[in-house]
Amino acid sequence: MNTGRIGRWSITALVFMVLISLPSAVPLNIRSPLSQVDATWVNRTLSRMSLDEKVGQMFMVGFQTDRWGSSSGFSAHARELIRRHHVGGVILFSRNLQNPRQVGELTNQLQQLAVASEPHVPLLIAVDQEGGDITRVDGATVFPGNMAQGATVDPEIAYVSAKTVGRELRAMGINLNLAPVLDVNKNPANPVIGVRSFGENPRMVAAMGTSAIRGYHEGEVLTAVKHFPGHGDTHVDSHIGLPSVTHDRKRLDAVELVPFRESIRGGADMIMTAHITFPAIDSTPDTPVTLSRRALTGLLREELGFQGVIITDDMEMGAIAKRFGTPQAAVRAIQAGADMVLVAHSLSAQRSAIAAVKQAVQSGKISKERIDESVRRILRLKAERLGKHAVAKQVYAYPDEAERMVGTPQAARQAEAVAARAVTLVQDPDRRLPLRPEWLPRVLVVSPEKPVALSRRLSDQGFRVEALGVDADPAVAERKRAVEKAREADAVIVGLTGAVLHPQQAALVHQLEETGKPVVALGLNTPYDVAVLPRKTTYLALYGSNPVSLDAGVKALTGQIPLRGRLPVSIPERYPVGAGIHIERMARPGR
Repeated sequence: MNTGRIGRWSITALVFMVLISLPSAVPLNIRSPLSQVDATWVNRTLSRMSLDEKVGQMFMVGFQTDRWGSSSGFSAHARELIRRHHVGGVILFSRNLQNPRQVGELTNQLQQLAVASEPHVPLLIAVDQEGGDITRVDGATVFPGNMAQGATVDPEIAYVSAKTVGRELRAMGINLNLAPVLDVNKNPANPVIGVRSFGENPRMVAAMGTSAIRGYHEGEVLTAVKHFPGHGDTHVDSHIGLPSVTHDRKRLDAVELVPFRESIRGGADMIMTAHITFPAIDSTPDTPVTLSRRALTGLLREELGFQGVIITDDMEMGAIAKRFGTPQAAVRAIQAGADMVLVAHSLSAQRSAIAAVKQAVQSGKISKERIDESVRRILRLKAERLGKHAVAKQVYAYPDEAERMVGTPQAARQAEAVAARAVTLVQDPDRRLPLRPEWLPRVLVVSPEKPVALSRRLSDQGFRVEALGVDADPAVAERKRAVEKAREADAVIVGLTGAVLHPQQAALVHQLEETGKPVVALGLNTPYDVAVLPRKTTYLALYGSNPVSLDAGVKALTGQIPLRGRLPVSIPERYPVGAGIHIERMARPGR
């Protein structure tokens, strides 16, 4: 018997599952040997599949958890999608996930149903575990997000972070991370990418992204890079509307496409499409890349040479659902060259999209050959990528081992080290740092985000702290109250998030500076906010408000760590890419 940490099943064992009833939970001690899964298996499996099964394999779906359902989160919604519609992949959200053990139990039940049902093919089980603010699994190690990693200017950071995240995901039975984000963030007003991007230098984004892919692979997890051809220079959120990137092809080749080209060379398994129009790629009015044959087949397949699986972004997003309707868009995406269609939420949308694709094949709008092309790519992805750790060779998790392997102290130390490397001192002309309780004991914390969490960390350092939460655009009365409290404090720490888009945050900082008390601003999101602050305000970019970033911020404030981060984006009319004040050891403020 194989005593590896993740169960392995032979194809014979998978077929045998059809003959037994589905238990309520997967036994935790089943470990079976695996026969070779290769091109022969791919061909044989494809030849035996019905049209319904082939179409189902081309869908990745999310599901709702029954209110009074299984303790693992398994539900009737998931059961129907797998057993009746034969879906090839499942995406998990926070609504499905509680802790590592529960995640392992859930993924096992999903996989057991898949291998017990036609066509007896294991699932791709995916999650968005990007790091920073985009994390789904409670109890897993949360690394700083991409922009924080970009501030380290060290691709090895991206590699180590991804490897650790990958190992934790695979221990829970998650075999695909919808990451890394390869968008080049060129627009300070971008409402949806921002800190999810490594930065604005396409070569740096490419280097960090390919290192992350290597790390995920060594962590035994597949990757889906996104959002092709690039969501970094938009000011519209595609969850709501249809953005457009109007740059010419020369600019796209020099910026947006650079990381995707490199990711293809670096072994990207899947590429996720963007619901964005690119007139330089396809001039057809109101045609997003997801529905464009020129973009998916012409550019991505034929010109860039990508041979892996093309997956759409969620087809229930506003950019698609409101304009085209999810069912018709699913048909058009496959006609354009997509292999997998992501429908992440509604069972009715999932049923109708699957039915629409099947009808399109039956009517001749989509050829059977076109379906076979995509299903073959999906089966090869499951059978061949990751070698001995391929999805079809390493199917199950062991929840007891997941509990032991996920969120370890060692991984936490790695995340803390990344956060500490990322903190960037952008400006401190009056040398207000470091803050120490023996010099400035009374501190006011004002922030629209995490004021209490930040205050607790400062209290642990010996400060007498008062926390004041404010709105993203603090009203006159809120600002007045903050100023009154600032006069009673020795120093003021202001958390900022989106001050470029919420001008009253900047107004608050200006008013606090007028009190004459030392003001230190912490960037809890993108560092663009420094552009609207007084030049004398000390500004530290943390690139997030997750626990390790807040910990690193407090250590930076109090002079406990060296400051080595560099801006991964430029600040218009203020600072270039790479700016940052480096301090190995802080002296008393003003000295």
